[in-house]
Amino acid sequence: MLFALSTAHEIGLAAMGAIFITFALLSSFVFPRFNPNFPGRKGLRWYIPLSFCFFIAMLGAVIVFGREQKTAEASPTESSSTTNGNAAAGKTVFMSAGCGACHTFTPAGSTGKIGPNLDALKDYANKAGQPLEDFTTSAIIHPPAKYVPPGFPTNVMPGNFGQSLTQQQIADLVAFLESGP
Repeated sequence: MLFALSTAHEIGLAAMGAIFITFALLSSFVFPRFNPNFPGRKGLRWYIPLSFCFFIAMLGAVIVFGREQKTAEASPTESSSTTNGNAAAGKTVFMSAGCGACHTFTPAGSTGKIGPNLDALKDYANKAGQPLEDFTTSAIIHPPAKYVPPGFPTNVMPGNFGQSLTQQQIADLVAFLESGP
């Protein structure tokens, strides 16, 4: 668990742990050496509340400093907006991933008839009620798209592009598809 913590959290836990351990060692070995009846009746009034405070402080430190940092995961709608796509590189991805075998897309010179005509991608995004970039990214990563035109099957698009393509390749592909007519 310590490896997953940030340096500041490790320092916070170590500091609170050191204070707690120092108090425990002083209470066990040093104070009884000077006062064999430690803490005695009078000392219990301050020793028990102080021990309880140290205990609560240590638990609080574990809760606060032991919390793992949230990782920034890109959602389908964020992945293309966080990485600038290159349309020219996207054409290469389009061709190498086999998109042209299923889709018609004039800029790629493809005439596939199995999947929707990507020349009308802007219309599909409008019908889905999504921004073009979000619609396109989501359709690639998590098919089927929110809108598939009538006459096309919804379960043919490969569902592994989110894993087989890098985030940059997806951003490039989206940029290429957005550059269409």
